[in-house]
Amino acid sequence: MSSGHHPGGENSPLPCFPCPHGSACCSWGVTLSDEEAAAIAAAHGDHTVYQARWGEWRTRVRNRRCIFLVDNRCTIHGQPYYPAVCRCFPWTDAETGGPYEYDQTICPEFVQYPEYVQIGRANPAR
Repeated sequence: MSSGHHPGGENSPLPCFPCPHGSACCSWGVTLSDEEAAAIAAAHGDHTVYQARWGEWRTRVRNRRCIFLVDNRCTIHGQPYYPAVCRCFPWTDAETGGPYEYDQTICPEFVQYPEYVQIGRANPAR
């Protein structure tokens, strides 16, 4: 790891805050459960979520980032409806509870610091 850089830290609002990559993982919005979509819509308005043609609920994207990302900060982090996909990324698959099996290079930190992948595997309770 580079000097002084580490994911998270005490009292950080996100485990990887502040993101040096402009929250690249938030580029496409996020998949939501029916319950999360309903809670987010109730709290922030129907315009903040949508249902894809294949039936999946997702957060809207504005300026190539999730609508809830403002100034490189997630504005719903810590809320009871904070999406499980966000809470679990990148070590745990929110749907299965098993290891995250998709492309971790969504986060450039995993390209720059491949040892982070091993940290996640060594700490499955994340």
